[in-house]
Amino acid sequence: MPIIDNPEVIIIGGGAAGLFAAAIIAESTPARRVQIIEKGPVPLAKVRLSGGGRCNLTHDCTDIKTFVQNYPRGSRELIGPFNRFGPSETMQWFESHGVPLVTLADGCVFPRSDTAASVIQALLTTAAKGYVQIQTGIAATRITPSVDAFAVDLSDGSRLCTPKLLLANGGGAFIEGLQHTIEPCVPSLFTVNTPDREFTALAGIVVEQTGLHTPGVDASGALLITHTGISGPATLELSSRGARLLAAIDYQFPLTINWMPGKSPEDILAEIDDLCRNAPRKQIGSWFGLPNRLWKLLLQRAGMPESKAWGQCARSERRKMVDQIHQFELTICGKNKHREEFVTCGGIRLTEIDFKTMQSRLHPGLYLAGEVLDIDALTGGYNLQAAWTTGCLAAHAMVTISTANTLI
Repeated sequence: MPIIDNPEVIIIGGGAAGLFAAAIIAESTPARRVQIIEKGPVPLAKVRLSGGGRCNLTHDCTDIKTFVQNYPRGSRELIGPFNRFGPSETMQWFESHGVPLVTLADGCVFPRSDTAASVIQALLTTAAKGYVQIQTGIAATRITPSVDAFAVDLSDGSRLCTPKLLLANGGGAFIEGLQHTIEPCVPSLFTVNTPDREFTALAGIVVEQTGLHTPGVDASGALLITHTGISGPATLELSSRGARLLAAIDYQFPLTINWMPGKSPEDILAEIDDLCRNAPRKQIGSWFGLPNRLWKLLLQRAGMPESKAWGQCARSERRKMVDQIHQFELTICGKNKHREEFVTCGGIRLTEIDFKTMQSRLHPGLYLAGEVLDIDALTGGYNLQAAWTTGCLAAHAMVTISTANTLI
């Protein structure tokens, strides 16, 4: 389909933020000419892959101050936007647009259909109610601002002009010509590797609650031992909160794992003391406080044979067990991607944006939303929520300001 002549709004990026903004504009002012420029072959490609294809579209939480704690970058700036259009409003919007939702025990929200296709259909159908054109397979290469318009150069050699421009492109690709400050882009949400083959031989073991620490970064949650290292929520939180720090040291760092963060060292020592008193003949390798294969590795690292009886354990040996439980040391030697997740830390500096309208402080008429911003979050629907919210606020601001200018 041909590109719209003289679009009133151009949206660069056909992902979650861009399509949601287009859908909001289409419903509020259906006659407004909106052109979406998407460099990929189809719009909403990442939405289609998110949540393993199921689309974890938000996280059910009414306390915004608690909600923003899941954003290592952008938590302070997003408080106001989330109070205007947050998880509750997102859930209401999708349900009112034909996407029944289900909330899991952990707060993650999915379409009841259990497929991202339902979310994609709702966005495309709503956008189609207005004058919205989506052009795929073409990229914006340069933007030239003027007093009251933006010239957008495209990869096919053509040029478009518009008074309102929304940047909602992601993946660390930034368009020349805007002079915005770009915070360094590095991966976020990834799993990590270890050269410790005795440890990776335990692949498949899950410990539901752990604490992770490396200098400057702490994380907690479930941990999965893999054939190359560690994965699971705790690992992903560590990678997100420490994205820039870990990139700076090339993902080579010492990691300390607390296998029982819910108990103090004194509590664990007291349990071991009880075993020494009450089961003196029982072998220490049979303790049930942790997965058996993991416990045997901890004993090995403490220098204790698993066949030893509890009654034979000296006080110093008991403390070595506690040290392995609370301060297990693991060397990390690199990272992997997290399945189909594509999250990047970095983007346009947040101080250069008005978070009431998502308008650039450098260029009136320029709006920014989604992954182009230096905002990223933990897993659980938080990254998509930032896209819905910033796209929605930008859409309302473009429509409201444009209408006001027309009336004047």
